[in-house]
Amino acid sequence: MKTAFLAIVAASVFVLSGCQGKMTLEEAQAACTKKGGLLVVIYSQKITAAGPGEEIALPGDCISPSKFDATPAPAAPAN
Repeated sequence: MKTAFLAIVAASVFVLSGCQGKMTLEEAQAACTKKGGLLVVIYSQKITAAGPGEEIALPGDCISPSKFDATPAPAAPAN
């Protein structure tokens, strides 16, 4: 009985995880721009014995202007 329950739970997690696909670079750029932010693009490239492979652009974090609104903490007085 426990095995059947675990199998059902594992299958449901597998199915639900397949529903959420990764955003493409264009989708992430549009979503970030809609929020008023700037998308960080991460470039990667596989290096093999045959030489460098194709350069791949992946979406990174969306930097919003509100991230820069925080004021730094005051410095401790020097003794």
